[in-house]
Amino acid sequence: MDANLVLWDELKQRGIDSLDQLDESEVVELALRYAVWIPTETFEKAPWLAPYALRKGRIRIDDRAPGDKRDLWGFPDENGYFTDDNSLIKAVFQRRGVRPSDSAYGTGRFKRGLVCCHVWAGTTTNPLLFSFIPNLVWLPSSLAPFSDGHLAGEPHKVHKTLQQVSCSRYFQHKTEVAQDRVAEAWNCLQLREIQIIKYEQFEFEIDNQLIDLVNKRLNRMTGFLSAVIENEERPKRFSRRFHAGAGKGIDATTPAIDKVIYAEKLQILLTELKRCQSQ
Repeated sequence: MDANLVLWDELKQRGIDSLDQLDESEVVELALRYAVWIPTETFEKAPWLAPYALRKGRIRIDDRAPGDKRDLWGFPDENGYFTDDNSLIKAVFQRRGVRPSDSAYGTGRFKRGLVCCHVWAGTTTNPLLFSFIPNLVWLPSSLAPFSDGHLAGEPHKVHKTLQQVSCSRYFQHKTEVAQDRVAEAWNCLQLREIQIIKYEQFEFEIDNQLIDLVNKRLNRMTGFLSAVIENEERPKRFSRRFHAGAGKGIDATTPAIDKVIYAEKLQILLTELKRCQSQ
């Protein structure tokens, strides 16, 4: 199904042709009812979808990899983190349904129409928060702009309300890994300013494949970094532009990670990622 079409089917049945016809409280109610969250069970086992990544402004020219108008998503930043354009997290909704079945979406499975939104503004360049599950919510594309804390002027009430719901959903859940790192992430979100509210929440169906994918990627990254740091046999690439100079399918126009990132920084990154794997 197309999540945005489901939303507009309801609105048109109510005689609404534009979201401008709704007052603030009505938009908040819609956003809460159509928001879809990652299951708390997933959060307990894998608190970050990609702890090795952050979002960075689109890089077209970089002194470390010269070339006009080159898209360098995936190229490591100055600390070795994988630079993402939201691709690692935004497609989570595809081919998944919602629970409970009496949600606004019914029993269908998503194909398009949902947008991954960050609940707290200004957090996408922080790897501690970029893929932190409490910081992520999926909204129909027509409602997603109301969650944006970067819009000119005061953010819409949807923005703060989603923060309140997120705290209500996740804060009391103890994770099975990286509990100290999770506490650091919550601390960065300044929860003292949040008044927790209760609201019925809809979430993606539990899918252990997502947890397995997160752990597989994390294990690949830590294994890759360990091999680079310890000068073992050159490891296969982590991705096309995140590589050590060997392996099928690398981008030969971008340098190996150990040519652009100091070994000390790679060790710091590896230590940080291993925290996500500790019991």
